[in-house]
Amino acid sequence: MEQTEILPDIDLQVCLGIMRLRELEFDKLSMERMVSIIELGAICRGYQKEFNNNPLIPVICHKKIEFILQAKTKADLSEILSLPRVRYNFSEVVPVGSYHLEEEELLIWSLASLWCGGPLNQEGFKRYMKLFNKFYPEFAKEIGVTGFE
Repeated sequence: MEQTEILPDIDLQVCLGIMRLRELEFDKLSMERMVSIIELGAICRGYQKEFNNNPLIPVICHKKIEFILQAKTKADLSEILSLPRVRYNFSEVVPVGSYHLEEEELLIWSLASLWCGGPLNQEGFKRYMKLFNKFYPEFAKEIGVTGFE
């Protein structure tokens, strides 16, 4: 399956993702893949509304469509559409799962900080800043929050 360009429009990505299903052999998972792509579109539109069209959202949509097109089971589809999961390994917060996207994790850390009404705990803050520095290095340097590797 060929790699496609990351498009800024979520609805266009969803339409093209559904069209790409024709490239796959029709199987019992085909309809579930289509439904998953449509659900992903709704999730990404929600992110767009919450984050004012953050440039990471089309990247998330693109990568998750690729995951969906390659999924082998309903469990895979469910994991792809779920929120990113992390765990603390007694040293640092690390991602969990085969379909984890750091871009999406960064957005979720932002929401957690906002919705919890207070600062993240120390481990969560370190992970958030590590991701922030990775995806926004110039901005992190500009505001003086570097050094979270």
